[in-house]
Amino acid sequence: MEPGPVRARLSVMMFGQYVVLGAWVVPLATYLLAPPDQGGLGFSPVQTAWIYSTTALVGLFSSLLLGLLADRLFAAQRLLAVLHLGGAVILFAAGAFCSHQQETLRSAVDPAAVASLTFPVLMALMVANAFVTMLTLALCNVTGFRNLREPKKSFGGIRMYGTLGWIAVSLGIDLFGTAVSAQPLFVAAGASVVLGIYCFTLPHTPPARVGNSWAEAVGLPALKMFHDSGFRVLILCALCMAAVQQFFTIYANPFLRELGAVKPMALQTLAQVSEVVCLAAFPFVLGRFGFKTTMALAVVGWVVRNAIFATGSLPFIALVGLPLHGVCFTFFFVAANLYVDRHAPSHLRASAQGIFTFTASGIGVLLGNLISARTLEVSRADGSAGWVWFWLVPAAFAAGVFLLFVSLFRDTAGVLRERSVAAGAQVEPVSAS
Repeated sequence: MEPGPVRARLSVMMFGQYVVLGAWVVPLATYLLAPPDQGGLGFSPVQTAWIYSTTALVGLFSSLLLGLLADRLFAAQRLLAVLHLGGAVILFAAGAFCSHQQETLRSAVDPAAVASLTFPVLMALMVANAFVTMLTLALCNVTGFRNLREPKKSFGGIRMYGTLGWIAVSLGIDLFGTAVSAQPLFVAAGASVVLGIYCFTLPHTPPARVGNSWAEAVGLPALKMFHDSGFRVLILCALCMAAVQQFFTIYANPFLRELGAVKPMALQTLAQVSEVVCLAAFPFVLGRFGFKTTMALAVVGWVVRNAIFATGSLPFIALVGLPLHGVCFTFFFVAANLYVDRHAPSHLRASAQGIFTFTASGIGVLLGNLISARTLEVSRADGSAGWVWFWLVPAAFAAGVFLLFVSLFRDTAGVLRERSVAAGAQVEPVSAS
């Protein structure tokens, strides 16, 4: 076991990483969708979806860039520091631009002309920010793995500080700041400056200088795993559930605000609190029920959660709907990540994870963003938000995935192996909350 100070330094790194990300991910959609006279930019759902799709688009090929930079050229902690300092500049520029455009829109003689410039410029800035986001998320994992003697046992506890950072910044902005404004972007920029400076003090993490080929970097050797029916079904279901998750990721905050939640961003931290609890319980649940039942339980959780959101009952949503996030996210994506790692041959584990990430965090998120935006546009065609039908769509979609999963998924490794894995290792989440 590595010394405690090393784990503490890595925990601070992870806390800061998710403060930067959590500051803007939750409230930005509400700010973009709100009309200018209500403090927003008046974006359409499709425009908002494209802003949120920048990380998915960049994620489709960021692993190539990461392999070149962190594995062959630069020390991870220095690259992390430089990227965060550059990211601070980008986030500050995005915040300043949004503030200026919002004020201009409110007093413009021709708001349409001003709005036509707002989206492409902000899209370009968020694409640049997406490169920083995807690379720094991966570099935090790299720095953690390479400085922990037993990362499978220690990394889960360190990653949990990322969730705590997300909770802290969400509560801070909603209780003491102005969520429907460009302020979250400025908070993220400030946190990125502090984290960038701090990263220079992290343990030295030199490049591995492993001569992986281009084919290995993009996961081509792992394509042979598609001969396994369990892997095929898992990848398909992961793509679908990543799409379903985006309904919640982007639109939960504006939905809660329309329901009359006083501090919707703070209220949403119930989802992250439940995630911490489920991460702690995950080894026991997987050991008791195995991969198939654990992941099936998560998919049922998505059906129930979206159905609860469709009721529009704020107390029911707060008490049951939001806490179900931990069950959905942890018991599906963390279990799926572990399944891929444990069922791939040792020489194909990295490339198999690459396929999983490309499918879920890339294609799945992108499709989910576009489908959810189109669903919202259709649902509110009569001038209202139409939230009931909006949430019933992902509920029905998740129900279909559940039937597909329980009918076709087979875990060829068996329950005994699952129990031994769950008893002997902790795993890290695969994405942001």
